[in-house]
Amino acid sequence: MFHKATKSFSKELDPTGDLIPVRSVIDQHHFRPLCLVQRKRKQSWWQTSRFQRTEYKLSDVLLSGDHAAKLEVHGSGSLTVMDHVDGKAEGNIGGGVEETRVEAAAAVSMSHSRSVNVRKIYVHSQLLDSATRDGKINLQHEFIKQSKMIQRDLFVIHEAVETMEETKFEESSNAEGNIFYDTWINLKLKGGRGSKKAIIIPQSCILAFRAKQLLFGERDASILHYPSKGRGTFVISKIIRVQDKSKAIQHEVKEEFVEFSSLSAMLRGKFLTCFLVIMRENDLLQELELQLEEALEGTGQFELKAGKPELRDLVENLQDSSGDIVTDLVKAVLYFLYALDELTEEQLILLAESVEKKIVNIQLALVESILDKDFSRREKVFTIEAKLLSEEELNITGAIIQLSGVAVQKSGSSLAGTGSPADFSALCALYVALYALNTLST
Repeated sequence: MFHKATKSFSKELDPTGDLIPVRSVIDQHHFRPLCLVQRKRKQSWWQTSRFQRTEYKLSDVLLSGDHAAKLEVHGSGSLTVMDHVDGKAEGNIGGGVEETRVEAAAAVSMSHSRSVNVRKIYVHSQLLDSATRDGKINLQHEFIKQSKMIQRDLFVIHEAVETMEETKFEESSNAEGNIFYDTWINLKLKGGRGSKKAIIIPQSCILAFRAKQLLFGERDASILHYPSKGRGTFVISKIIRVQDKSKAIQHEVKEEFVEFSSLSAMLRGKFLTCFLVIMRENDLLQELELQLEEALEGTGQFELKAGKPELRDLVENLQDSSGDIVTDLVKAVLYFLYALDELTEEQLILLAESVEKKIVNIQLALVESILDKDFSRREKVFTIEAKLLSEEELNITGAIIQLSGVAVQKSGSSLAGTGSPADFSALCALYVALYALNTLST
């Protein structure tokens, strides 16, 4: 709920998307001005690059203590944002897409309340330039050397938004009637016919931030003030231009999941069982993803540990009899986990339900049909047949697709909608997840 709140709040303050929401209230103190954050290189073009915390500040890696002492954090005046919604909507909703009539009926009540007093805290860009140029970054610092070795891009936070007082975010929802999309999600995922959630955010908590990339040469360092696509902290990355992204994702996924296809039926079943548990517990997803990344990046033998009993079957089969990791299989699992990490909590739960209803193969074909419209460069309108799905299964499928950002509505046994370039990558992540689940289910 914290990330949901910070994401919504960041969008309100900065619709352009430059303000990055903090994902975890536990880690928020690692995203203050002057903190160093890292960003993993994308494994695939459809992935979102996410910032991760580190234990270091810019002052920790400077050679000159004098320049570190000059790095002051300033604060601006406070700003209060109030938002309160309390209402109910019911009745029939109609619409049309390319002469296709769409009807839905529902009764939904939703409310949320938020009043937050915040201020901006920041470091002057001139001070950052001076610190990196004259104070010089210690290129032999162990953190810098390891970041270079595993090719992690490094950023320094120069601006953040923090709360001025303790803040409570509340939301509640209730749904009944003909369930579809938002109303379906409320009923299926929130427990019964209603839900109420609240989170207390402490004073001086960081809600969002902006960061500038660090650039390292052989002997010096600098701040990149203007974002440059494909430029890395340590090297100039090769920019791959994919012309036909629809065909590219289908080819890429087939190659990445060769290892899943070669597993025995028994192992595919064990893997699928573990993945379903992970999809319902997001903490397990993060735990396993971190372990596997460390295993691939490490040197020598790395012992994977099943922190939870639910992961034991999976972890045991990612290592050979000598304890070494099975590299190709680990890469396939990580590729799948990256796709899951791109999806929302609601999508993961609905996907798990789709596996249980044995409709993943149909959903995979439907999503592939939508991707074939190739709206990676311009908006496209589409209509796809879904005659093999029941009313309930069509509701689940429509909800999963809509949660990727694609505008979609039900029309009889079809789904009609509009896809924009901004939604294409998110739908690709869904396609990756469905392909893996389908492979393990057969």
